[in-house]
Amino acid sequence: MRWDALFRDMEAQLAAAAGLAAETEISDRVRMELRGISLQDRLRSQGGKQLVFDLGTAGMLRGALKHVGDGWVALEQEHGAALAVLSHVVAIRGMDRFASPPPGKVRLGVTSALRGIARDRSAVVVRSAGVPAEAALNGTIDRVGSDFLELAAVPSDQPRRSANVTGVYVLPIATVAAVLSQRNGWE
Repeated sequence: MRWDALFRDMEAQLAAAAGLAAETEISDRVRMELRGISLQDRLRSQGGKQLVFDLGTAGMLRGALKHVGDGWVALEQEHGAALAVLSHVVAIRGMDRFASPPPGKVRLGVTSALRGIARDRSAVVVRSAGVPAEAALNGTIDRVGSDFLELAAVPSDQPRRSANVTGVYVLPIATVAAVLSQRNGWE
């Protein structure tokens, strides 16, 4: 009879060890799967959600997530649209824990998105990384190269006319943290 108790105890220990091994294996598999999930995978599953993007010194962006490109996102804000460059995002609030698998199609890069905004000729506000949001540049994106954009600076209360241009800025795209539009339409 004493052996019955001994064997039951040994079986219980074995079952506990097997359970622990299974939990460890599950944890390891979850970590391995998470390793393959990118921020863009996470963002793709957040479509339509109200998110807050912290751009550090360049300020905060709040809005409904409308599009996820290759290295950027488009948000619908209360008074327009915004493009945030993911390499300058410090933190994001409002996301759930889900992720979407990578799409089978090619995603537009930041320069492609900026060229679309330039074609639209809409008035924009460009926030640069490391520059306070209050020092953002107002104007129209005139041209977009492979790694730069040209912004014709225009006071925010004036239309884009040659006489209203106060200067032309060439900005390395690597420094652009966000581009905000004062109206919807370029998503």
